[in-house]
Amino acid sequence: MQKKIFIGLFIILIIQACKVNYSFSGINISKDIKTFEVGYIPNNSSFIVPGLNEEFRNMLIDRIDQQTNLVQVKDNGDVNFQGEITGYKVEPVALTAGQTAAKNRITINIKIEYVNRKNEEENIQKTYSWYYDYPADLTRDEVADEAHKLILETILDNLFSDTLAKW
Repeated sequence: MQKKIFIGLFIILIIQACKVNYSFSGINISKDIKTFEVGYIPNNSSFIVPGLNEEFRNMLIDRIDQQTNLVQVKDNGDVNFQGEITGYKVEPVALTAGQTAAKNRITINIKIEYVNRKNEEENIQKTYSWYYDYPADLTRDEVADEAHKLILETILDNLFSDTLAKW
């Protein structure tokens, strides 16, 4: 009987001593990073979509708020995101036998500079790009909302993989 109690207590102690940290979001931020800032992101592409830069900036802030414990600050954040929209284009990507477009593609390029003030080795400057294909019988205006949302979400996924998630 005493042996069973001893084994039971031993197993409980072993289980209590083992600690595993899981992160369902995949975010693994250093404990000394507490704040973030997102600078103004101008739209410097040759084709300007009004509000696209603010939409991306707000999506980035929302993503950081929802998936991390970081606190947003206006200046001197432990990590800083800055950038610009450098490209926005619509072009045909699939031609029919009659040389007309069967599909068009919206492509957005966003250049981001990520600065980690606690670990400068993690700083990056990179241009992220993604696209959305749609049938040529639709106009850009008809698909823009859905296209922009999907493109910007994909760019954010890739940006997070390179910065905060480090996948």
